[in-house]
Amino acid sequence: MGEEVILTPIPSEKGLSNYSADTTNGKIWNKSEGRFLELNPNSNGYVYTTVLHDNGERKSYGVHRLVMASYSGLPLEMFKRDGIEVDHYPNEGEKWNNRIDNLQMSDRKGQYRESTRSKMGKGKRLKENEVIDILERLGEWKADKDNKISDFIHLIADEYGQGYRNIWNIVNGKSWKHLYDKMVNVA
Repeated sequence: MGEEVILTPIPSEKGLSNYSADTTNGKIWNKSEGRFLELNPNSNGYVYTTVLHDNGERKSYGVHRLVMASYSGLPLEMFKRDGIEVDHYPNEGEKWNNRIDNLQMSDRKGQYRESTRSKMGKGKRLKENEVIDILERLGEWKADKDNKISDFIHLIADEYGQGYRNIWNIVNGKSWKHLYDKMVNVA
């Protein structure tokens, strides 16, 4: 018939009594609604969902973290606090696949195998004139309301051999802030 479903609690210091995880299939069950949550990958391929803690706080989590917390019995808050990463492995390209057999715990350093590092950029720092070019092109990109910023970031990251996060930081004024403030905030 159907696949076997075993629901286990998701431990959290703030309580998640309305939710359980099907770790075998990588799904989250909402007890109060009596159904699995709709889970769709974001532009980076990861699946996030928002849950309501017992104290009334809404919080978004990666489904991979919810599944691993349920499987391991470790409270969700321990992952961030103790530097525990949940890595999609052995199928690294399947970030949407949150089945427990595609997840493992690691630390931040261990998370980045050679295959992942190759996608992160070459470790070459951008020059100021390159960042100016990126910010000028960002203004042109934003002029067309149909353009998505995430598409721009991917395009620039590939073009300059940089990681997505590095370009995201430039586009959002988190790095090269002096140029961002001069070029983007004035526009």
